[in-house]
Amino acid sequence: KPQPLRMLLADDPGAGKTIMAGLLLKELRFRGLADRVLIVVPPLVCRQWQEELQEKFSEEFDIIDSGVLRSNVGRNPWTENDRCITSVYWAARPQVLETLRDADWDLVIVDEAHKMAAYRTGKRVQKTRKTRLYRLGEELSVRTRHVLLLTATPHKGDPENFRLLLELLDKDLFADRNILEDAMRSQDNPILLRRLKEEMVRFDGSPLFPPRTVKT
Repeated sequence: KPQPLRMLLADDPGAGKTIMAGLLLKELRFRGLADRVLIVVPPLVCRQWQEELQEKFSEEFDIIDSGVLRSNVGRNPWTENDRCITSVYWAARPQVLETLRDADWDLVIVDEAHKMAAYRTGKRVQKTRKTRLYRLGEELSVRTRHVLLLTATPHKGDPENFRLLLELLDKDLFADRNILEDAMRSQDNPILLRRLKEEMVRFDGSPLFPPRTVKT
C-alpha cells in the first residue's frame, strides 16, 4: 500500500524470491508504475533471471554487459533500454557506474542484496566503511522510485551492518537504530512483516516445505 514501494524480501533459500519479485514487477507494470526497470544480480544468474522473467511473466529484459557497452560507443545502453539486467560486480566498476549515473529507473531489484555491505568501525570515533557494491546500491537508490532487495541472509549478527543495508531503502527512516529494534520487537508494525517457513503452503493448503524431523 505505501508509495513508493521500497522493501527488503528476506525469505529462506527455495522460498521463491525470484517469483515474488516477478509478481511485484508485474503488478507495478499493470499499474503503469514500472516502465523502466533495472535488475542487478550475481553474474552467474543473469541469464537465469532473463529466462524466468520471459517464461513465467512474458517480460523481456536485455542483459547489459561489457560487450554491449563497447558496441554502443557514444551511446548509453542504460538510457536506451527500459528493462535491463546486469551483473552487480560489473556495474560497480567505476567506469560502468559513471554511465549508470545518467539513468533513472522506476524500479530497481537487487538479488543477493547482502553483498551490498557497509560496516561501522571504531569505538570512540566511529567511521563507516562502504564496500564498492554498497556504493553502487547508494547510487541506484537515489535514482529509482521503487526498490526491492532480495536476500536469504540479511542479518550477519552485526546490527549496524543490517541497519546500513536498510538505509539503501530509506536513509532517513533507518538512520535511527531504535526504530528498527522497536519494529522487530512489535508484532504489529508498518515496517516489518515476518513469515516463517511453516506458514508457507501450496494452493491446496499443503505445506510448501516438509516438516522438520528431530533425531533422537
